[in-house]
Amino acid sequence: MVAQARNDHSVQGAVYYVLKQGILTLQLAPGTVMSTKEMADRLHVSRTPVREAFIRLQGEELVDIIPQRETVVSRINLARVEQERFVRESLELPVIELFLQNCKPEHFAQIRQSIEEQKRCYDEKRYADFVGADNRMHQVFFEAAGQQLAWELIMNSNGHYNRIRVLTVQVEDTIVNAIRQHVRILEKMEHGDLDGVRQEMNSHVKRINYEKADLISRYPDYFKTGDEPVGIQIGSL
Repeated sequence: MVAQARNDHSVQGAVYYVLKQGILTLQLAPGTVMSTKEMADRLHVSRTPVREAFIRLQGEELVDIIPQRETVVSRINLARVEQERFVRESLELPVIELFLQNCKPEHFAQIRQSIEEQKRCYDEKRYADFVGADNRMHQVFFEAAGQQLAWELIMNSNGHYNRIRVLTVQVEDTIVNAIRQHVRILEKMEHGDLDGVRQEMNSHVKRINYEKADLISRYPDYFKTGDEPVGIQIGSL
């Protein structure tokens, strides 16, 4: 049986969670064709929760449903990436001051632990896990600031941005620089350097703007071009 989703104990919620995680981590790559029957068989559920999950994912622009034909994992939409990045930047930069006003030693310990996990992910080439550890570090900022709702909003609207991040950290220089920048952010936070943290964070969230062209050349089939999606066979979840 498919594992249950964290906040939705229904079968449909569990199926949605598993499929979304597969998409966000690129285990289900852009352009992957998913049939209702095949996914139902793979997850040991009926077809109804799979159909409902597909509809929910379509609403987040993570799948394209072609009626009477197939469901395809959507290609990464750079316009959507920019909008999702803007939402994150708009919420994350203001939260830093609140974090510094409310943070405690254990919050710095959690951030340091996340950075160590990022280093392990880099050594072991676990790129999707690296992004997850990165997210957990940023989550600490919001939780310490008492802004959990803002963090949930970011996480619920970052499907395209998250996928492009998984691609960016597969580039050696990018992942190394990201870890170094996280270390600098932590150091400035520990010294209460609000302006320095803001500067580093602003650079951090905008870094992706300079990496798009390289990613498109490396993974041309992963990005939306305006053409009809061409499906590829589903891989393992």
